[in-house]
Amino acid sequence: MQHINLETFANGAFTAQVNRAIEEVTKNIQDPNTDAGTARKITVTIAFKPNQERNFIATGVQTKTTLAPALGAVTALSMGKDLRTGEVEEKQRQMRMKRTSIDLEWDLIPLRQGMEISRIL
Repeated sequence: MQHINLETFANGAFTAQVNRAIEEVTKNIQDPNTDAGTARKITVTIAFKPNQERNFIATGVQTKTTLAPALGAVTALSMGKDLRTGEVEEKQRQMRMKRTSIDLEWDLIPLRQGMEISRIL
């Protein structure tokens, strides 16, 4: 069998797809909103579909990337209910994300008489 040059395989589509996939992975690695430690992957599939006489083969090339997902955003709300009026109040809390933990900065709200804190998330 003759050696197949992957640079010219499928009229250069193979190389173009692999290069595009590498660029996609590289951009994902450089994105600060993704986890640096997550492995990225490129899967290249070359499909061969012969005809009944086995003298002609339709060939398809496809690349698929597996990238690191974007990091999620986290927030916290504190809520309270004024027992006299029934009015519910909430306040979003400032949060700082660290690589392995969440550091919450709380603003303490002075409670008025008759106000209860129902739940802090």
